[in-house]
Amino acid sequence: MKRFFSIFFLSIMCLVSVASTVVNDPTSGTKVEIAPKVENNHLSIEVDETLAGARMTVSVFNTMGEIVVEATLGLGLNKIDVQGLNKGDYVAVVRKNGEYTSKSSFIVG
Repeated sequence: MKRFFSIFFLSIMCLVSVASTVVNDPTSGTKVEIAPKVENNHLSIEVDETLAGARMTVSVFNTMGEIVVEATLGLGLNKIDVQGLNKGDYVAVVRKNGEYTSKSSFIVG
């Protein structure tokens, strides 16, 4: 299963623009915003109050499809520490109650 996700997210990286803009899934009906840039070694993720009661998590994948950071999200502004990541391109994938919700590419520079 881990191999499947690695291949899946490597494919996403090939398809997703690595621009420094937010690339949220247009079919997503959730209220999650992922900042396009890392500031002060933190990735900002805003979770709207309408998602109260949902279990929100984020996984950060490198270009090899490996999970390099995982965190649980709360309501409001979440700051995810990415200080330990090497410079490069990454994809943040947010899940609500274990199901895919949205994604965004970002650059650590």
